[in-house]
Amino acid sequence: MSELDAEVLIVGAGPAGATLALLLAKHYGIHSIVLARHRGTANTPRAHIFNQRAMEVMRDLSLEGKLTAISSSAADMAHTSWLHSLTGREYGRLWSWGNDPLRKGEYESSSPCSMSDLPQSYLEPVLVDEGIKHGVTYCFRTEFVSFVEETDHVRVLARSRDTGQERVLFSRYLVGADGARSSVLTQLGIPVDGRQLNNAFNVHIKADMTRYFQHRPGSLNWILNPEAPEWSAVGNFRMVRPWTEFVVSMHPSTKNGRPFEPTHEDIKRRLYQMIGEDTVDIQILSSYQWTINDQLARSWQKGRVMCIGDATHRHPPINGLGSNTCISDAFNLAWKLAFVVQGHASERLLGTLTEERRPVGESIVRRANEGMEVHRALWQLIGLTKEAREVAMQTMESATREGQVLRERFNTLLDQVDDEVQAVGIQMNQLYIGSGCTVAESDDGKLDLTGVNLLKKVVKSTYPGCHLPHVWIVKNSQSEKISTLDLVGRGSFTLLTGIGGTEWVLAAESLAERLPIRTYSIGIGCDYMDAYREWTKVRGISDDGAVLVRPDHFVAWRTNGLASGHISKLEGILSQCLGYNVRDT
Repeated sequence: MSELDAEVLIVGAGPAGATLALLLAKHYGIHSIVLARHRGTANTPRAHIFNQRAMEVMRDLSLEGKLTAISSSAADMAHTSWLHSLTGREYGRLWSWGNDPLRKGEYESSSPCSMSDLPQSYLEPVLVDEGIKHGVTYCFRTEFVSFVEETDHVRVLARSRDTGQERVLFSRYLVGADGARSSVLTQLGIPVDGRQLNNAFNVHIKADMTRYFQHRPGSLNWILNPEAPEWSAVGNFRMVRPWTEFVVSMHPSTKNGRPFEPTHEDIKRRLYQMIGEDTVDIQILSSYQWTINDQLARSWQKGRVMCIGDATHRHPPINGLGSNTCISDAFNLAWKLAFVVQGHASERLLGTLTEERRPVGESIVRRANEGMEVHRALWQLIGLTKEAREVAMQTMESATREGQVLRERFNTLLDQVDDEVQAVGIQMNQLYIGSGCTVAESDDGKLDLTGVNLLKKVVKSTYPGCHLPHVWIVKNSQSEKISTLDLVGRGSFTLLTGIGGTEWVLAAESLAERLPIRTYSIGIGCDYMDAYREWTKVRGISDDGAVLVRPDHFVAWRTNGLASGHISKLEGILSQCLGYNVRDT
């Protein structure tokens, strides 16, 4: 074997691949090579809803401020609307993405970060530029051809799309983050369950449409115009920049999957129809078809090769879970790869990628497709033809029993769409209960989720496998408040304890030379004050207990008090999590 070209070779420079490369480089000093078949970063906005869990990963990378500055705020995303046209009749609207006055507190108390609208074309350059600064090698216009897995490395064949020249690269591990038509997953031979459902059509435009949105700001604006051609029965003005840049998605009236190729004139005519007037100066930047999928890979990993992102979970953009889940995939994998490469863990740890992330992928694929069917039911109810629309409107406007029933059905469907646009639970809840790299004590019982709507409510618990709850704490009376999440992550395990937990601190400090681990105490007279008394409510342990948090902000273990032989106890827990005897590191 030649000398390794990189410890990790990543195929794909989208949100999953670029985040993984940056995490490896910035937090662990691990060099990766990223192969990307395109000329550069995303040239269309694509994904755009940026949720709090994804921003927490960017906060961990110290990129939150930079990304917030180029994002559109949650206020610009305040509504989702259903309209005849932008100038025409409104059929209904919903508060969206944490803007409901009755539910803002749920979002604010769930995370130190905020919802925002951050198009993929704005996110990717930041990730790539930051990665290059930290030593990531990007090879654009280079496609993955094939790989061969050897005993202790992977041999990858790559080809330049400009010259056709091929080269062989050697890496310890290979990661396929190469999207919904993943060549890496295909060569692995991992089956993908589900199917492609339909085609849709996107048009990326620039046009000043401020006057249509000044009283009803919103990132999603559905147009239900029955005069539409079949290839564009339902449209959606999706904000890219308020209010001068949009991606307009167009959905066909049938699910037959037939391709359609409207001309430039067809597209412009349809856009003016959706606006309701033809006085707006529209610049069409691009147009392209995309596929609505209901697909999930059976595994995320085989040997030295792993797959993350859209390579493994493929679904409609309902709930805005696509790129956000890709980023969380990368956060889960980065520390595991790094600990294995650096000798802190056995390769068994890599097997927990599927164990932990596949259930997350399955839940979002199911939810996104269920949400898509709700939209279709709403479209059908209100009528997709001129005749059906007239009948529906006459009935809904009538003071009859039929009118009342139809109005109730319409409102019920809008309430179901609320599960898409006000669903902080599914955005935040990623549970790894019972995973191979979490440990629950026998006396800790089971996490009780009885009656919890995981779609709408955030689980706040330090039970092993849960995401560490966010609460505000302060260093002292003269310091700014920070989040409990600001104490953890950044490439290290973290042990949190309180008054009386000194022995746990000493145990962790005794291991700090063997693997990355930090310690903090929270409480009166401790490293940090529980200023709002919120940590005491969610910590789930006594003052002298401890919570061990993984580098990806998930709880690995907790104990409700001091244990005899606390050093050997902590060593044993970490060894169990990492599949490796910590004493030997």
